[in-house]
Amino acid sequence: ATFANNGWHSDTTLIVRVTDSKGNVLLDNTPKPKLVLDQWAVASLNHTLTGVINGGTGKSAHIGRQAAGKTGTTSSERDVWFVGYVPQMATAVWIGRDNNRPLGRGVTGGGYAAPIWRSFMIQALRREPARYFPRPSKFKRPRSK
Repeated sequence: ATFANNGWHSDTTLIVRVTDSKGNVLLDNTPKPKLVLDQWAVASLNHTLTGVINGGTGKSAHIGRQAAGKTGTTSSERDVWFVGYVPQMATAVWIGRDNNRPLGRGVTGGGYAAPIWRSFMIQALRREPARYFPRPSKFKRPRSK
């Protein structure tokens, strides 16, 4: 989610606010985002990871809007995954067995996990407007030391 938010991190918050019947705030847990990663670096990473979906190993995760992601497959084909995100949401799909047995020859994150991610994201985002990651050129590139 920090990559999706271009370097801003917020702790996971289950309950944001609690009020009583009169509207008095009893608990305010509003997230307080902190910039924890260089924004130029994150924008560059996001640009690279959109390529995974647009023409790389994650092309079966294409959802018709800008998204970034990464496939994964263990060398023993015991686990495959796809982790992807849009500016509003980050989600991951893992496929594996509880007993750690191989899934089968040729099973990949791009071929199996990415289509599941795609199906979920299309439904989850159906009422959300498309948003875009900022380009690296929007930020000052950090100097080398």
